Amino acid sequence: MSFKVVGGKFNFGVDIDDMWRYAGIPDPPSVIVPFLLRKKTHNGRFSLPATDPKLRKYEVGDFVGSLLKEENGHEPRRLSRAVASFLKKNGIDYVRCWFPWNFFETSEEGVYEFPLDDFVKEFDEAGIGIMAVIGDGYNRFVPENIKTSNVEAYAKRLVRASREIVRHYKGRVRAWQIENEPNGWIGQGLADWRTGLIWLDRNNQKVILGALSHMVREEYRRAKLVINIDYIGLKVDWKWYSQYCDIIGVDSYPSYVNPRNTDMPKIAEIATRAGMETGFPVYMIETGYPTGPKCIGFNEARQAEYVASACKRAASCDSISGMGIYRLADSYWKSFPPQEDYFGLLDVQGRAKPAWNEYIRQIRKAKGHY
Repeated sequence: MSFKVVGGKFNFGVDIDDMWRYAGIPDPPSVIVPFLLRKKTHNGRFSLPATDPKLRKYEVGDFVGSLLKEENGHEPRRLSRAVASFLKKNGIDYVRCWFPWNFFETSEEGVYEFPLDDFVKEFDEAGIGIMAVIGDGYNRFVPENIKTSNVEAYAKRLVRASREIVRHYKGRVRAWQIENEPNGWIGQGLADWRTGLIWLDRNNQKVILGALSHMVREEYRRAKLVINIDYIGLKVDWKWYSQYCDIIGVDSYPSYVNPRNTDMPKIAEIATRAGMETGFPVYMIETGYPTGPKCIGFNEARQAEYVASACKRAASCDSISGMGIYRLADSYWKSFPPQEDYFGLLDVQGRAKPAWNEYIRQIRKAKGHY
């Protein structure tokens, strides 16, 4: 399947955050107190909300070690096949998912494994487009011995590993998102999502994005390059970011502090401005609403209300080519702030929240299925 970005249809997607589940490797340590305390992630069961018993009951805790090990390689493959089939049946066009650096270069520089082969194979064969995120500098995604004090040295090693990933999956992964929310790196560093001085200097965006963009174009000219922007105001230099990509992504959330805000009235204005300034297709790469913490007012009913509103506004805007809901499922891995742990359309065990059913209803309406 070619990754469609313009033309015949509006593309609906979901973001898959917990890719370790599909790679057969342990979850990273959960964040308990930022900068101070992390602990081993508790694992448990994961199911899919379907009646077919073949699509149910996978032991997340059994996905330990490399997928290359014969004794446990079949479990992630079965899970990937089940999820790909489940999403295809429900009208999902694409998934946007992390390809973490430390999945592929785990211990020794220059030595690579490819634990997402089965995931890519199953989703590609199911006809679901893959938008893969490479080069992301989040703490949980970088090799343990990586140094983030010198941007030139960091970019050189990052590009070397990312080149191996793109080369290995080109032709099957046709859209590559390079890094994540570069305009938000400073805030992500302050939140303990990233470590190192390089994230605090805005000038380093040019070094990292430029190096990744050049590498992908060199390796696979037919690939679509994506940069997503953390929307925190209308003053974004969309044109500057467009020199590194083919698709402009917008990450827009209603509110982390006001649970009653379940609408995005400005998304059409934002997307139209981004499209006009760049001439590129615009995707809502990430958007969503958490179902918790309930003690401050977030809940499942409001999440469903938000999903309905976001779908209607995005699908009715001529400037938006597609949207992805963050995220498919909650995970046992925990982050900070706590709202981050509740964005799933499914819960940690795979139970469908009302927002999942609302999303499928909106997809079917948009595609004229009823």
